[in-house]
Amino acid sequence: MTSRSKAVRAIGIALAGLSVLCGATTAAARPAQPASVQRFEAQALAAGLSAGQAASLQEKVDSYLATVGGTQVAPNRIRLAGATVYVAAPGEAHPRDLTGAAGAEYYDPCAGGGADYRHMCAYRGTWYSGDEVDMYDCARYYFSTWSGPGSWDNNQTTGTVARMYGATGAWVFSTRPAHSSDPNGNWSPVHSVVNC
Repeated sequence: MTSRSKAVRAIGIALAGLSVLCGATTAAARPAQPASVQRFEAQALAAGLSAGQAASLQEKVDSYLATVGGTQVAPNRIRLAGATVYVAAPGEAHPRDLTGAAGAEYYDPCAGGGADYRHMCAYRGTWYSGDEVDMYDCARYYFSTWSGPGSWDNNQTTGTVARMYGATGAWVFSTRPAHSSDPNGNWSPVHSVVNC
């Protein structure tokens, strides 16, 4: 073998090694999705969402998880202590079941434009649309990521008043006693809600 062919061969080996190394680095740089997120993405795709919509939905769910905590239990559902967040899929006005669950396995007490009895529902959009927070245990729930027009329906036990507070903890607004609602509220000054 001539010295020139040895040099070409050495360069070829070096380039092959570099490409393997770069491939490994690229794969390692992309974090693997947890199995649960992969399952939720598969459910969203099976429910008719495109890959882009499923990814956008997961980004929105991740944003909620980062700000309010909780546990993702479905492609568009987060369980908190005493409440559940339902997230509308991209391009849809209301959250819906994306798990393929039948009947009693899926229950959204905020669906249909109002709260079921013993629930306080907050809606990201006006006229009871968009993402929902179903509050069923008496507690403080944070809404710091919401701003602008929205709505709420207080259908807790008769006479129960929900109170809304700003970022400094100062009182902003109290609902009328249950059953009461507002299809055109404003989330901008609200940082948290005590539903009872």
